[in-house]
Amino acid sequence: MNFDLNALRAFYLVALEGSFSRASEKLFVSQPAVSQTIKQLENQVGFALFVRKSKGIHLTPEGDEVFAYCKDIFRQVELLSQNLKDLSTLDTGVLTIGASDTICKYYLIDKLKTFENLYPKVRYRVTNCTTNESIELLKKGNVDIAFVHTPFLDTTLSFRNCLTLHDCFVCSSQFDDSAISSLADLKNYRILLLEGMSHSRRLLDANLLHYGVTVKPKFELASLDLLIEFCKNNMGIICVAKEYIKKELENGELKIINIKEPLPDRYISLITYRENYISNAAKRFVEHIK
Repeated sequence: MNFDLNALRAFYLVALEGSFSRASEKLFVSQPAVSQTIKQLENQVGFALFVRKSKGIHLTPEGDEVFAYCKDIFRQVELLSQNLKDLSTLDTGVLTIGASDTICKYYLIDKLKTFENLYPKVRYRVTNCTTNESIELLKKGNVDIAFVHTPFLDTTLSFRNCLTLHDCFVCSSQFDDSAISSLADLKNYRILLLEGMSHSRRLLDANLLHYGVTVKPKFELASLDLLIEFCKNNMGIICVAKEYIKKELENGELKIINIKEPLPDRYISLITYRENYISNAAKRFVEHIK
């Protein structure tokens, strides 16, 4: 049996208010219209819903049972209405992000902090993973958006560059770099690099090869923070974005080696997958970081 939700709402309000006239005021229709709607509903279900007396109306036993169901129905409708309102105003919602530890530390945390101040009721799920893992999570729909190091070629993804990175070779302030003027000179020194499978490492290897240079690192590490710590302790030369070592350059723990060949700019980029639905929280966050 199919029921008109408007008819059920009319019945619910009449029973709740105990009056046809008060229900009609809440429904913004005339009292005869409400009476006609209830009569049609009674004809549809095949029994009376109200007992009409001179002192007012009362629910029949059957009407009382229908009213119990209607209370649950319209409580859920009201809850849905409030949740939809909350989602549209970001009084609630979840934002899921994929990003590496490096991007989280040096870029994303500040953006999340300012966004959280604007929308304190939004919840977050940040998955720390590599560029390739972030892309995989994005394509599977496990995250709304991801932040990765680019350039990266994938025509199924939409890219938005958020921060330009300027790579350079650096060493400890104690290190004598006076004999280094070109990339080729690096082959004579202890080099520390990220692991070979990382996206940033593959970009660096390709850029060095462009100049006909290959290097064999003394240490390969999985963490940029570890690379920086090793370098600060005069363990060798590293390649890192200037934006990631501002503090160390300012306090003199590290210094940039002047090399004549420039390295191409890299970026921290926001990526989205065209086939994915993006939550309202994610849409707002994308607008926020513009």
